[in-house]
Amino acid sequence: GEIPPGCAAYGLVSDNTRLITFGGMIEYGKYSNDLYELKLSNWEWKKLSSEESKTIQPYPSPRLGHSFTFIDGKIYLFGGLENESRDPKENIPKYLNDFYSLELNGDQFRWSIISSIGERPSPRESHTCVAYKNSSNASSKLILYGGMC
Repeated sequence: GEIPPGCAAYGLVSDNTRLITFGGMIEYGKYSNDLYELKLSNWEWKKLSSEESKTIQPYPSPRLGHSFTFIDGKIYLFGGLENESRDPKENIPKYLNDFYSLELNGDQFRWSIISSIGERPSPRESHTCVAYKNSSNASSKLILYGGMC
């Protein structure tokens, strides 16, 4: 299939039937915002994003070190680090605290910007985000910890 390029600090989740990967650093100063899936039934990779799909807003910018967390049928992306320069050789780091959800239906996907209540965490990368579901009242939470800015 369409195997993703080697990269570092990308996001990866599993929904039990496939692995979904987003973003990462392809080389110094050159970051990705490509979305790929690996179907676990036949080990086939497929690139879900295209340059055309990236023009439909909202679409997350190329980044590394973001969190990418799956819960309740959606994937949540928070923060990371982008290069403010268009020239990969001139790496100008910009820490992010944007917050997106990603809905996947087969090969179709849709990004949405999340409006949250309260004070948003500071811009950061290389943090951890875990999903937590309380079994007694079935409420879901994302818990964000650490990172650097």
